[in-house]
Amino acid sequence: MAQSLKYPVGIQTFSEIIKEGYIYIDKTKLIYELVTEKKYVFLSRPRRFGKSLLMSTLESYFKGEKDLFSHLEISRLEKDWSTYPVFRFDLSQENFMNTDRLIWLISRQLSRIEKSYGLKSNAPTIGLRFSDLIEQAYEKIGKKVVILIDEYDKPMLDCLHEEELHDKIKAELRGFYSCIKGNDQYIKFAMLTGITKFGKVSVFSGINNLKDISLLPRYNAICGISETEFHRDFQLSVDQFANVNGITPDDTWSKFKEMYDGYHFSSKNEDIYNPFSVLNAFQDNELKSYWYGSGSPSYLIRLIKTNTFSLDVLEGAQRNELELSDISNTLSDIVPFLYQSGYLTIKDYNPDTEEYTLGFPNKEVYKAFWESLYKNFFRGYGGRSPLSIRDSVKDLMEGRPDNYMIRMQSLFADTDSTHERNKEIHFQNMMAIAAKMMGLAVRTEVHSSKGRCDMQILTPNYIYI
Repeated sequence: MAQSLKYPVGIQTFSEIIKEGYIYIDKTKLIYELVTEKKYVFLSRPRRFGKSLLMSTLESYFKGEKDLFSHLEISRLEKDWSTYPVFRFDLSQENFMNTDRLIWLISRQLSRIEKSYGLKSNAPTIGLRFSDLIEQAYEKIGKKVVILIDEYDKPMLDCLHEEELHDKIKAELRGFYSCIKGNDQYIKFAMLTGITKFGKVSVFSGINNLKDISLLPRYNAICGISETEFHRDFQLSVDQFANVNGITPDDTWSKFKEMYDGYHFSSKNEDIYNPFSVLNAFQDNELKSYWYGSGSPSYLIRLIKTNTFSLDVLEGAQRNELELSDISNTLSDIVPFLYQSGYLTIKDYNPDTEEYTLGFPNKEVYKAFWESLYKNFFRGYGGRSPLSIRDSVKDLMEGRPDNYMIRMQSLFADTDSTHERNKEIHFQNMMAIAAKMMGLAVRTEVHSSKGRCDMQILTPNYIYI
């Protein structure tokens, strides 16, 4: 009988994974190097990429829970296993449509810390209360405090298009986070994680001593599953998947690589697999769009629909490190946001120009991204096309563009563009999305010596302009 494997789908608590015998990708050597060399750390990674598990692992480590690490790499490195007071915050637990919800959630988590360590503060603001508890913990326990803040940017992402509310929430968070720098003498280690980096909107102004490790080659694999880890830890999983699906193990390796691999978070280093999709696929013995299917963030669709972005900026876009590491709430450039959110990844790096070339990481993201846009741009049809994809593709392949355009006119007939600020770019995007959904090769905003054309569709025998 085949050995039963337990996949921690949806489980983000390190102690539960270890105690219950779930598969765990050992990141503890890298974690040990991080905490012994750095004091203030920021890490940006896409959603469902293991940030919360990383924070949970750090929490168990700093609480001195040595037994949980007995079979992991860190057990050979750590000799002291000291215990520190750990203040852990998770800002992913609410939808923040007003400042009251933000203050309520942080206050609730501060109360939990007070209860855990026997502390108490009557300070009037969450920032001053936080500051009080840091100092009190140090004085009472005699050890410096560890601060872990997961999904620090969720409150700001929830109100990205409401400028007044965004500014209010940003101000609250700035005051809260600034307590970290102000209590340096009482802090052992602090780390913030999130999807984006709001550097330009100065939420980090109070903690400008954070070391951003998001693009450092050394930490490329601190979240996710590296190529080496995948082949080291999932051999049995691959064999079982191959057996259930009637394919060879070699075919299984290839299919997983095509579907879920391809992420890079530095200028070099090996590929990273999406951990959420890999674990789900092995658990279900089925290849599907798990990561994208777990919920495309609504703010992504709003950004694309409400701003004048041409979709030709995606595949092959080039940005330097400063541009890639920073976004603002106005978002005049959607590419850094798509990179930080996980829809684009690093494909290449030019040391001469110091620019990264970006593209879609894998088949799962590419296919699901265009499907999601199609459903949202063509809402009148519930995301289902009134035209035959098969016949439309056949028309272009066989040189019948007039027939193709008749089909496209039927698709656009009921489309309301009343509220679109830039109708040309809106319909250009819709045309490109429809063609990409058909599997066609599409280029937009193509420049030449004779000028610019809005879109090209390329087939083996014809090029349509």
